[in-house]
Amino acid sequence: MGHRVKRINDLITAERVAIFFGLLSTCLIVALVIVIVHRDNLWSELEEAKRKLDVLEDYIQKKFLAGTASGFV
Repeated sequence: MGHRVKRINDLITAERVAIFFGLLSTCLIVALVIVIVHRDNLWSELEEAKRKLDVLEDYIQKKFLAGTASGFV
């Protein structure tokens, strides 16, 4: 059992721990950037969908008003 602990202590060095945390922080930053960009794209798509719904609503209201003006409803 003591041999395993000694071997683990030999494998875990400050340099390896620093490399591990450096890679981990890099991966987390990349993931964060991806999430932020994806969220921004979703907001853009939502704004575009809102504009299209507004155009559709205006079209429907104009058709309804045109139908009531001519007596067809």
